Amino acid sequence: MGARAYAAAMARRSDFARPNPLWFLLLDGGIALLVTTYASEPAYEAVNDVVPLPPKGTLKALLAVTAVLHVGEALVARRSAKRHGLPVGRWTRQTFVVGFPSLLAMRKVRRAG
Repeated sequence: MGARAYAAAMARRSDFARPNPLWFLLLDGGIALLVTTYASEPAYEAVNDVVPLPPKGTLKALLAVTAVLHVGEALVARRSAKRHGLPVGRWTRQTFVVGFPSLLAMRKVRRAG
């Protein structure tokens, strides 16, 4: 890798950060479980036999709220990344996927820069 490519790679590294991978597992795993228990009657019944679940209508509302929150967080990340000269697409996509831990990572990057 040449000096120019190395400098570009280092610049990219300092303007983007990923939250701890456990956040992805915890939050996205929870969303996957929520989707599965809502969309699949056998999954709903299997989980409900172990842990009491709210009615399906409540699960649907939770999914809707989760979607709205993640879109809202992604829009906040987009605006903030634009304002601070950070890679807009990367921050927007990551924040849509994992939510607030991405916003916390962005704050750290902004403070470090």
